[in-house]
Amino acid sequence: MIDWSPSLASTAIFVVGWSAGWWLWLRVKSLPIVMRPSASPSATTSRPQVSVIVPCRNEAANLPYLMTSLAAALHPGDELIIVDDGSVDETANLARAQGATVLINDVLPAGWAGKPYACWRGAGIASREVLVFLDADVRLGASSLDSLCAVLRQHPNALVSVMPWHRTHGVVERLSMLFNLVSSLVASISPRGTSRRVAYGPCMAVRRDTYMTVGGHAHPLVRAAVVEDLALARVMPDAVALVGRQHEVEYRMYPDGFTQLVEGWTKNTATGAVVIPRVTALLIIAWITSLCGGVVTSPWFYLASLAQLVVMLRRVGNFGPITAAVYPLHAVFFVAIAAWSAVRSAVVGNVVWRGRRIPTR
Repeated sequence: MIDWSPSLASTAIFVVGWSAGWWLWLRVKSLPIVMRPSASPSATTSRPQVSVIVPCRNEAANLPYLMTSLAAALHPGDELIIVDDGSVDETANLARAQGATVLINDVLPAGWAGKPYACWRGAGIASREVLVFLDADVRLGASSLDSLCAVLRQHPNALVSVMPWHRTHGVVERLSMLFNLVSSLVASISPRGTSRRVAYGPCMAVRRDTYMTVGGHAHPLVRAAVVEDLALARVMPDAVALVGRQHEVEYRMYPDGFTQLVEGWTKNTATGAVVIPRVTALLIIAWITSLCGGVVTSPWFYLASLAQLVVMLRRVGNFGPITAAVYPLHAVFFVAIAAWSAVRSAVVGNVVWRGRRIPTR
């Protein structure tokens, strides 16, 4: 028989966790939309010139889509730098055909992870005032670079980053649901005077002089980092982490199937868990507890969490109400990956990503 009247203790635990989720979600900030000025002689001076740096490893399938979106977002005088990180596909040739400056990383130096080295090499030849680092699976709206620069103007010493809105295709890609949502929540609290800052690696902007002053991706704490975005945020004077909007900053993660998805979230989860602000981590744990425990405690709790997820998920991707309705399965998958990530990091000592073994200790 279904228990429609849960105990006072289970109700209190659920309400605390459910409320923690709302409190975090309401504090998350989205990238403001700055409308691009109409074409005129003064339009190119509305923001600083930018150097867009894209580290790529076998991204021939993604690169044409990114470069098409950049064609509308770049201003005259901006530059595009593609760093080919040991690709065995047509990444470099596609980039050259589109007029990008291409660097080839044939050998990865000792003490470096692939992505930080690619970003550092790109920054080394960049000459514009603002550096924008993009993953190849990102898609930008026409005003996205303008919006990034507007935020950077308000926070000139900060690493400004955006978690893209996730455009998923199929059941496997939608297994990222809770990972995306939790990732959006980790930046809801931005503590001052601490190194526990957050950044989203797929889309980051920083003033070139600030980046070079702190050492950028060549900083000893960043160059070998498994999750280099969080490491970079820790060494910057300040960090501002935002959530992207649909059609403005999007991505499609892990289109190659289940194995790629598991490897990607395994790489990100355990490392991220130990560096995010402690208060945020506790509140997220309380919220996940409400999802996992509420569904087995009372149907009312299941419905309350479902309503919460339907609202929250609109901000992070096209997951939809059907995906939200089976959230207990997503919660089990999330906890399983988090546990596996902790084992890989602490016991095995490495994670696998794009054919490379990356040490975690």
